[in-house]
Amino acid sequence: MRFRFFNTHRLLLKASYFNGIIVALKALSGVATTMVVSRVIGPSGLALLGNLRNFTQTISSFTAEGYQNGAIRYVSEYQEDAKQQQQIIASIFQLSMGVALVFGVVLFLFSSFWSEMVFKTDAYADIIRLVAVGLPFLSLNLLLIYIFNGLERYKKLVVLNGVLSLGNMVMTIVLALQMGLRGALIGVILGPILVFIFMLLGLGKEREVLLNLFRFKLFSLTAVKKLSGYLLMTIYATAIVSVTYLMIRNLVIKTLSTEDAGYWEAMNRLSSFYLMFFISLTSFYLLPKLAKTDAFGSFKKELKHFYTLTIPLLVVAFFIIYFLRTWLLQLLLGDEFLPTERLFFWQLVGDFISILAIALVKQFHAKRMIKAYLISNSVLNLSYLIFSHLFIEVYGLQGIVKAYALAYFIYLVLVLFFVYMHFNSKKNE
Repeated sequence: MRFRFFNTHRLLLKASYFNGIIVALKALSGVATTMVVSRVIGPSGLALLGNLRNFTQTISSFTAEGYQNGAIRYVSEYQEDAKQQQQIIASIFQLSMGVALVFGVVLFLFSSFWSEMVFKTDAYADIIRLVAVGLPFLSLNLLLIYIFNGLERYKKLVVLNGVLSLGNMVMTIVLALQMGLRGALIGVILGPILVFIFMLLGLGKEREVLLNLFRFKLFSLTAVKKLSGYLLMTIYATAIVSVTYLMIRNLVIKTLSTEDAGYWEAMNRLSSFYLMFFISLTSFYLLPKLAKTDAFGSFKKELKHFYTLTIPLLVVAFFIIYFLRTWLLQLLLGDEFLPTERLFFWQLVGDFISILAIALVKQFHAKRMIKAYLISNSVLNLSYLIFSHLFIEVYGLQGIVKAYALAYFIYLVLVLFFVYMHFNSKKNE
């Protein structure tokens, strides 16, 4: 029975192994960064750092993250067609860098305006200008990871992600210790610039994939059209998530306090650490598999494999996290963040439901179900925002995590409906 399980799940277990190494590196660097930075800048500073992360993520959705699912799908799908694969890679690089340069100029010239938007003061205009300079490097780092993910070069992915995670950690911690909050903000942006140099060394001979950036004859409007759907999905999702979180964070600050916003930000940070393995595995393993199949039976088989492995791990991990929550907060963030412990139960409930839903959503990416993706994400974020406004008046800060769990439950039901409709329509064709 044991050997049958191993043989059935062999590829998933292999992907899980390498994904586990990547996640361990990300989690360790993230935890170390949070442990140091949270003690230096406190809850209020952590809230501002969260605003910067949301802002940079929104911008990078146009220049890098927007190409993630498209890059993984088409690079994987065209493994046997070198010409189309090269056109996809070249088009991704060139389009991304062109957009990054345009955004960089806008951010640099109007840095005071963007500082007011992100931090509610123009005192951090220099940070925005640094974002403008660092944007192309951040984008290239992420694009390289997506391309090698599509190529299923798992060992190379370990090297690239390791360099990115550890490099960002060192830069953020060193600057935070030297300069406090401003140093932490600078470290978030300056890290990717220096990491890019080390990443070139880590690529070895395979660094020539970057030459596609300058092979302008390979640029393909057909490839751009194929990628545009994924770009739209990611830009929309990233933008709406960032805006939603900014609005909720400001709601908490206005209704409760900046410290409470810091506790909520701390909960989000911790959540991102323990969810890394499961969420990244959906792109690392599940998306390339779903991209290669159209049959409901194969889809059901892959989802069954994924859920069989992940659900038991989720249940065990979440029980451990919940019962060790006080100790984890003291270890990772310090006694100052102990009020965060009251947020754990409903956050974990919401996180569990979110993993079930995100695995299903990979079918949206695999088959370019753009309309379903946009509608479901709109419902998710709008319901999260509405329930947050309603629940915070009754439950205080706990109301935000209760709203999170309820919003994701509605999202899961909606995603199941769209997946069912997709296969039902194919059956009737």
